[in-house]
Amino acid sequence: MNKSTTVNVSVSLWCGLGALLILLIDFNTSLGIASGVPYIIIVLISLKSPDKRYTIAIAILCTVLVWIGYLGSPPSDVEMYKAYINRFLSVLAIWVTTILTLLQRDSINQLHQERLKNLQSIREAEIQQEKLKVLRATMRTVQDITGNFLNNLHFFKLGIDKNNSLSPESMKRLDQMTQETTMRLNKLANLDEIREKKMAGDLVGIDYERPAKENKKRDTIDG
Repeated sequence: MNKSTTVNVSVSLWCGLGALLILLIDFNTSLGIASGVPYIIIVLISLKSPDKRYTIAIAILCTVLVWIGYLGSPPSDVEMYKAYINRFLSVLAIWVTTILTLLQRDSINQLHQERLKNLQSIREAEIQQEKLKVLRATMRTVQDITGNFLNNLHFFKLGIDKNNSLSPESMKRLDQMTQETTMRLNKLANLDEIREKKMAGDLVGIDYERPAKENKKRDTIDG
């Protein structure tokens, strides 16, 4: 039995007991009293159920009970038209309450849904902003890595312009620098966790070295 079914059973029990009590009171009340008005309480109890049709069904049942109460009420000296007016007012009160409360509940549910949509939109906007922030930090880090590589290449270019070639030592340094740059880019591409770091000009980049340092420290401790 799911939660909705449990709620409906509980509400039905309270509505049934309440309606029976009001009907018994109505049977012992003269026709001059609008004793059908208390059925409004039953309608309000039925609002515990999320199903709108359930509340409407309860309102129909209460309407029927109002006229059953009329038939079972003790004889009275009250003029019949007054008795009919009392019953009509009771039925009117039941249905006005039913319609207004259902409209109010629908409005509250609609406002709740709109609030959830707004919260979802805000959350999505925050996620997009965070993604954009990470993308910018990543691009700055890539620019920093490749910028250092290009700056170092400038010195090799000066050597080539001066000697028309590179010495074996310079070739070795160039190869080492290329491997280091490739390794840094691979580290950046294979990060499991994004950590920010301050860069020159108060810019924010990605700290791709920290995981390696932490892994090295962890390996040292395990060893």
